[in-house]
Amino acid sequence: MIAENMPRSARSGLADSKKVSHEIIEQLGDLAPRLVVFFATVEHDGAQIGNALRERFPSAHVAGCSANGEFCERGFGVGGVVALALGQDMIAEVASSLANLDPGVAPGIEAAAAALGQQLGCAVRDLDPQQWVGLGLLEGASGREEKINEALGNVAPLLPFVGGSAGDRIRFERTWVYAQGALLHNACALLLLRPTRPFAILKTCHFVARPIEVTVTRSDPDKRLIHELDGKSAVERYCELIGVRREALGFPHFLTNPLGLMIDGEPWLRSIIRPEGDALFFACSVLDGMTLNLMEAQDIVENA
Repeated sequence: MIAENMPRSARSGLADSKKVSHEIIEQLGDLAPRLVVFFATVEHDGAQIGNALRERFPSAHVAGCSANGEFCERGFGVGGVVALALGQDMIAEVASSLANLDPGVAPGIEAAAAALGQQLGCAVRDLDPQQWVGLGLLEGASGREEKINEALGNVAPLLPFVGGSAGDRIRFERTWVYAQGALLHNACALLLLRPTRPFAILKTCHFVARPIEVTVTRSDPDKRLIHELDGKSAVERYCELIGVRREALGFPHFLTNPLGLMIDGEPWLRSIIRPEGDALFFACSVLDGMTLNLMEAQDIVENA
């Protein structure tokens, strides 16, 4: 028997947003959550799903974003929806806001932080990082996550944030986020949580560095492109590294052979998405002069 306020997840593989909303709500059952977070394929009507959850759970903050895939302990797939509900036994207090980035990243994040502070009755930067944690669902199509994280660091320099980028099936065209009863495409959903129990932020990476290094010799960080590695075209040099002919190069190679930046002995992946001519398009910015290692996967469960 699951206690009323224990965490509970839901999953639906349906493509119809109205039907998927009913299925998710039915699986969440008779809860009284403080927070519901959902992730859906970009083709779903996020506003319809979010509004249905808000109507069913009026005392909860509801936030969500488009995703490249969905998974929970009920299963995984692409094209559906997953949701997680957290009750009062885990979350004592929640505040949420929707940062509209149309005026710019910094103004949008600052306005959202001010709205969060107004809900909580104190400035976000004054929150105790031992008592509060932030959750960010970031706009993920335009390559501005580094700027968003910088803006978050300016408004709340000590507060830890977890979360990630909204997805659109790796197209990098347009994503959506939902919070406070509204859906926007050029925006971030930001939440502040005060858990009822002690907490820690865990980071795990099941890739380790191989003794093969390359240096970025020409890049375009704003477009997340590497044009040259070790003075050669990025595609040519990468194919040499992994032993694959250029005409055979595909996304599975990028998944199993990412590049990584080593910082204080810890790997930070610099994942390749696709070739663009002789250049490689990455999921994050990479700068000239960076030394990157070819990475190798280990057992993900054992590593975690």
